[in-house]
Amino acid sequence: MQVRGTKSQNWDSLGTGQVAWVSVNALLTLLFMLLGTVSVAAQTTQASEPAVAEYRLLAGDEISVKMPLNPELDASGPIGPDGGFSIPLAGRVPIGGLTLGDAERRISDALREAKVVANARPGIVVAKYMGAVYVGGEVRTPGAIPLTRAMNPLQAILSAGGMLNSARTRKVAIIRQAAQAPQRIETVNIRDIVKTGGSGAPVMLSPGDVIFVPKSTIAEVNLFIDQFVNGIVPNALHFNVNMGNNNGTATTITP
Repeated sequence: MQVRGTKSQNWDSLGTGQVAWVSVNALLTLLFMLLGTVSVAAQTTQASEPAVAEYRLLAGDEISVKMPLNPELDASGPIGPDGGFSIPLAGRVPIGGLTLGDAERRISDALREAKVVANARPGIVVAKYMGAVYVGGEVRTPGAIPLTRAMNPLQAILSAGGMLNSARTRKVAIIRQAAQAPQRIETVNIRDIVKTGGSGAPVMLSPGDVIFVPKSTIAEVNLFIDQFVNGIVPNALHFNVNMGNNNGTATTITP
């Protein structure tokens, strides 16, 4: 019986240790599962976030192309009307309409094909942008806004000084310019973008777009009264109304 009791005591002590290790392993497993869930959620969130459009080079943009390993091939100047840019020993390279990264790869490929440099690794810096959007209507400083980067309608409106109190924030019009197609008009809800960030894919502006912020309904009514009532018939709001008094008298209403 003593032997069995000793074994029982030894088993009890080992059993406590086993329980402790099982508990630690369970906690570690649960921790790794939680970390994995957070990682998957973060990846899902990143995947669901729409990518921000990159700026694309335009004809007339003045750029500087630097070759860190081959400075003798550096070039600077405007992009031609045809979208071409001159690179020493490689000739005209079409880069108009490309992002900076794509244009750098295009120049590198052109130098390699011309057997000048196998891997030039050029870098492009835009010194002057020619693209612009135009903001008008109920904003503080209407006019052209240089499109120096990817820009959405809210950013363009803020660059124009922001909207006036008379602006209709729910239906801001974007007039799209098309080379071989009629103009296309879209509307965006700036109020919704400010409050919630907007729903769906973000609206990005392109060179030549026109953003028009209309007047609110109340402002339009006031403008109508001012232009078509006060302006045309200034005494129209001073009139007599027969209130149907039994004594036949009229009541004059003067706003």
